[in-house]
Amino acid sequence: MAVLTLVATAEALFVSASQLKSRNARRQQTLMCLSPDASVPLPFLDEHVRRTTAGASRLEVFVASKLAELCRQIVKLRLFEYVLLHVIRTSLKHRKKLVLANGRVSI
Repeated sequence: MAVLTLVATAEALFVSASQLKSRNARRQQTLMCLSPDASVPLPFLDEHVRRTTAGASRLEVFVASKLAELCRQIVKLRLFEYVLLHVIRTSLKHRKKLVLANGRVSI
């Protein structure tokens, strides 16, 4: 009887641990935009842009889809974050130089 209780408890622990691990993995994929359903639907904007681009040729649709696919892959790279950081730092340095050149003290 005690063995049966231990087996049932172990099975319940195993099932709950696997569900928790699965839920955490799914949450991490969503936060990192790795899951295919990670995109946020914006029905109003989607419909507006779809109507705006209704007359696009097959070539334009093909080029846009491939370019969007490439951009999604680039954004997932760590390099993209470093490039953005570089752009921000250089623009802030440039702004500080302009402020000092104009004689203003506030940034």
